[in-house]
Amino acid sequence: MIWVKKTFLLIIIFMLVACVNKDIGDLQSYVSKTKATYKGRVDPLPEFKSQPPYAYAAQDIRDPFKPVVDIEELSGPYQGPKPDETRPREPLEDFSLDSLRMVGSLAQDKSEWVLIKDPDGLLHRVSIGHYMGKNYGKVIAISEEDIVLVELIPDRKGGWEEQNASIAISE
Repeated sequence: MIWVKKTFLLIIIFMLVACVNKDIGDLQSYVSKTKATYKGRVDPLPEFKSQPPYAYAAQDIRDPFKPVVDIEELSGPYQGPKPDETRPREPLEDFSLDSLRMVGSLAQDKSEWVLIKDPDGLLHRVSIGHYMGKNYGKVIAISEEDIVLVELIPDRKGGWEEQNASIAISE
């Protein structure tokens, strides 16, 4: 086993010695030719024309990032619909409406409910007046086929718009 290691070591040494090439004349000729051509000379930087200074004179004009007309000045404070931030949030308000599924409906005496399944697989009993969805959706109508909500969507003017949404029963 030792003689195999020694033989292997000798083969590797022989291969390394055979790969050494001491003729580097082409490299030396290239280096000397390059040194003769450039001789350490660097081209001077181009001369730039000086420009007259620019005086910024727009301090007294309107800021382009502020509205032209203040909306509250014209119409007073916002009077449209807005979410009730003081009421406690309900569990189904943590999910978007797309992720909720209506799986059934219940009725007893004059009370009606629908069963809503959340993405975690939990069933929730919902009736008119409950809230669900991320956009403050309030349940306004229930039927055996679907549930209708009114959501409050922020508009571009800093207010809120009402938008109807519904969830149909899943087959």
